[in-house]
Amino acid sequence: MNMKWLEDYFASKIHKPFYMAVGDVEYREVIKSLRSRAISILHVSDCCKNIDKVPDLDALLEKLETADVSCDYNDVVLLGLGEYLALCGNARTRDVLAELENYNLGSAQVVLLLRCVEPQVRALVKDDKRLVESGRVAFGDDLGTTVHFKFSDPGLGIYNINGIKNVLKVLEDGKSGEIAANTVMKFNNSLLPIQRVRDSYEAISQNINMDVVPKECGTEEMWEKMLLDLREWKFNTDKLFEEYGLTDFQDADFYGLLYRDEYKSWLFYISLVIRAKLYDRKYLGYVLTISRGIDSFKRGILNAIINIPHTDARFNEFYKERKRLLSHYPEAEIAPFVNNNRVDSDESVYKLTDNTLVEKQEVIIWIANHGMPGNLIKIYPDLAAYANRYSFNCKNLDSDFAARMTAYFEKYKELKLKNMLTKEFSTEVDNLARQRIYNRLPKRDELVKEKNDGSTQLFWIDALGVEYLGFIVELARRHGLKISIEIGRAELPTITCENSDFFKNWPEDLRHPKEEELDEIKHKEKGGYYYSKKNPYPIHLAKELEIVDRAIGDIATTLGLRKYERVVIASDHGASRLAVLRNKEEKYEADTKGEHSGRCCKYFPGCDLPFAINEKERGYIVLADYGRFKGSRVANVEVHGGASLEEVIVPVITLSLNDSSLIVSVVDEDKIKADFKKGISITLYVNKTVRNTLSLSYENKRYSTKQIDDNHYKVNIPDIRRAGTYPADIYLGDDLAGHIEIKAVGKSAAMNDDFDGLF
Repeated sequence: MNMKWLEDYFASKIHKPFYMAVGDVEYREVIKSLRSRAISILHVSDCCKNIDKVPDLDALLEKLETADVSCDYNDVVLLGLGEYLALCGNARTRDVLAELENYNLGSAQVVLLLRCVEPQVRALVKDDKRLVESGRVAFGDDLGTTVHFKFSDPGLGIYNINGIKNVLKVLEDGKSGEIAANTVMKFNNSLLPIQRVRDSYEAISQNINMDVVPKECGTEEMWEKMLLDLREWKFNTDKLFEEYGLTDFQDADFYGLLYRDEYKSWLFYISLVIRAKLYDRKYLGYVLTISRGIDSFKRGILNAIINIPHTDARFNEFYKERKRLLSHYPEAEIAPFVNNNRVDSDESVYKLTDNTLVEKQEVIIWIANHGMPGNLIKIYPDLAAYANRYSFNCKNLDSDFAARMTAYFEKYKELKLKNMLTKEFSTEVDNLARQRIYNRLPKRDELVKEKNDGSTQLFWIDALGVEYLGFIVELARRHGLKISIEIGRAELPTITCENSDFFKNWPEDLRHPKEEELDEIKHKEKGGYYYSKKNPYPIHLAKELEIVDRAIGDIATTLGLRKYERVVIASDHGASRLAVLRNKEEKYEADTKGEHSGRCCKYFPGCDLPFAINEKERGYIVLADYGRFKGSRVANVEVHGGASLEEVIVPVITLSLNDSSLIVSVVDEDKIKADFKKGISITLYVNKTVRNTLSLSYENKRYSTKQIDDNHYKVNIPDIRRAGTYPADIYLGDDLAGHIEIKAVGKSAAMNDDFDGLF
């Protein structure tokens, strides 16, 4: 810029302001040049009475009036006026510039170094040509400016510059570009661009990329708290999330993180949104993409799976991840999902898990309405283990009796799940009521007595019938326990007071306290179950399985601590759900009230019911069918006291630590040929010498093995005549030692394979 205009002004006797309009670059050059002269510099910012108050122009005019006596030099430069006026707007700028045009400066000369207001200076010149004629105005060669502002409320505190006074100071120093400051001043008519940070969300956005996090995701209160935290951690989100324990979380921690105090839970959600790319192609990522805020996200984690068909390629992985994330959700949080999930009955069962009791009960309700789902072992493995066929191949049962028991209880469990009683099964119960085949079994007390060797604990589970045996075998396998099962019968009537001697006669220091909850669920009010027309489903079964599971877990712990060598589980009686469904009332109203919902009553003479058992010596009459005496309280859940198979037949189960080093496998399993006449012949490999008899159990029959050498045994199974995969159990003596699967090919297929192998 040509400084001759300025030099001529200082050399003149003019004592009115000189207007010097410049741009950003020349502003800094002029300041540098002027500071090399003997001049005084005044700052508009010095007229701010407080850090965030606009300059007092009256005070400024007074400074200009007295500059000849208050300043060191009569040659004065005023800085900051143009930028301040630009903030005030066009009208204010023109008024002030016009007011200063003829202002008397005494003996001083003042250069108004102005940037950002070049158009207003030109308008002033246009109105009064004398400014040019008198040499009181100059325009730079480059008048461009990049000055713009970002202002934030001081309460947000996101910028280093505080107050309009300090804004003017940095401008007076020649700063251009973005000026970011905390101020309450609005400057609604500014000639320069101002971006106002109006709230905490915008304040955060000035420091970190919030493109993926809409403002609607949080309230101002939440954003304000997050802003305070970010300021403490210098806007490092990784540090902030780490401080709150939100990084590298485990699936089991998910509920606690999402449902603790309001702010921390919200911050957890925000951390997930910010890091959403980490969860691409995962269920968590899918839910994040469809959520609009934390409440929407909470609902989505529960319910988003509902709208994904089980045939969708993503479903299996989504299902498994969701189950892990929800593993610690309480029942109350899951219940709304269960209700929402009923929208499509064909799909609903695929979305349920066994995380909570309410979901387990929903699976049972679904089965009662639709039958067994193909994925039961995936969604509710405990129920699948309960429902699977259990083969009664105990050593004290002949094959015909075992087969009938197997078929009976397989059907009983199916009907219990479906909450129905068929005519065919009712007829079978009536037939068995006459035949009373349970009398072929030894008494439970005799079986239990044989186990009393001084190192075995007795565990009494009240009302544990044989219907749970398949489930208990699976639980033993999961815990790595060796299991041996015998079947006995309870005393008639099947009520606790007549079936407790086995426990009383066991040494007191070797008795586990009786587990009563299973019995309470079946027929006591404190069990918490009551069925009606609106609620007819056998959902109590879910709780029954939990009780049995807990008991086996306790036993596994006891054995693991080596407190006892073995634990024997025994029960006083079983119970019947189907007898309740039958709701058959007999013709007699006994003189004394029928006990246990009318399944038995005190003995009275003359009873001629074909299904009644007169226990005159014991003083009872017991019903062996599904009837009940008049006058008795109608059962609602399950009942005992009678002589149906499920009431009278009880298991005696021995559990001990398994030999985990024992391995049994099939030799050349891909070469087993099924012959329609001869069945199959297989060779078993055992990795160590065994002392007890090794046998194989398939379809209620036990097959002896023939030892070939120390590690190999041969066994023939004539009943496997066709190609297929067949499950079988391995026994050492009476103990279940393992499980194998036999894969057999048909004889013709094997011959073709042999022929093809020649070429």
